[in-house]
Amino acid sequence: MVREDRKEVRTIFREVQKPTTTPGRKGRIAEKVIELLPVHTSIENDVMYPRVRAFFPALEQDVLDCD
Repeated sequence: MVREDRKEVRTIFREVQKPTTTPGRKGRIAEKVIELLPVHTSIENDVMYPRVRAFFPALEQDVLDCD
């Protein structure tokens, strides 16, 4: 899920960087990012980080620094 989210975010940022992207389109993209960000954050905090902590307890502080 995280990989898919990141792939979608890369696509979105590429679209924003195109010189042909209109201000209106950029506004719609910003709205989409605002919609997606809480979902991505939730996936990381609720799914990914706990799994990393469980598999690599020695990295606990590194994982916490990513939160």
